[in-house]
Amino acid sequence: MKMKMILGALIAATLLFVGCSEKAAEPAKAQVVKPTVSEESLGLRKTDLYSEKTTLPDETKYATAAPMSGKFIDRAFDNAPPMIPHDVEGMLPITTNDNQCVSCHAPELASSMMATPMPKSHFTSFRPVTTIADDGSVVKEGKKFSGENSTLTVAHSLDTMNKARFNCSQCHAPQSTGDLLVENNFRPDFQDESMKRASSMLDTLNAGVE
Repeated sequence: MKMKMILGALIAATLLFVGCSEKAAEPAKAQVVKPTVSEESLGLRKTDLYSEKTTLPDETKYATAAPMSGKFIDRAFDNAPPMIPHDVEGMLPITTNDNQCVSCHAPELASSMMATPMPKSHFTSFRPVTTIADDGSVVKEGKKFSGENSTLTVAHSLDTMNKARFNCSQCHAPQSTGDLLVENNFRPDFQDESMKRASSMLDTLNAGVE
């Protein structure tokens, strides 16, 4: 009787082992992985990575408003160079002999032309009068300067526009009116609301320094 029980247990264990081995030998079913993010949605361009030759950026659309249209663009921060809100066709490049900007933006003309007047800083030289003394030292505004104190902020008023300011498009640029791929939520915080369309750089040049 005891021998039969032992034999039965051995047979059951053998069958269990064979059954497990057969299950383990079955090939695992391949899982189908569905893409959750498409190539076209990975970036701002909305095309796949294999379309380099046919993928083009959005067209830049500069303002087409005519000069003297009375349009303005609020500044991005205090004393930021204002953007150009009108068409500049035929006005560029600006040279020392051909600067059509001043025909509207000169202070004495701006009001009648519905234009932003050039600020006082454009009629100011910030370069100190510099000479070399007999001993070879640098003299700025009548003061001797060495390497440790070589900087000096000055402001000399001029009767005409500072020639260093002739290239208006170096700081002022047209604004594209095309759709934004990413919305701009920036909102400027001005010290004074009047600074949205005006400049005070000459008055605040040394703010926090003196």
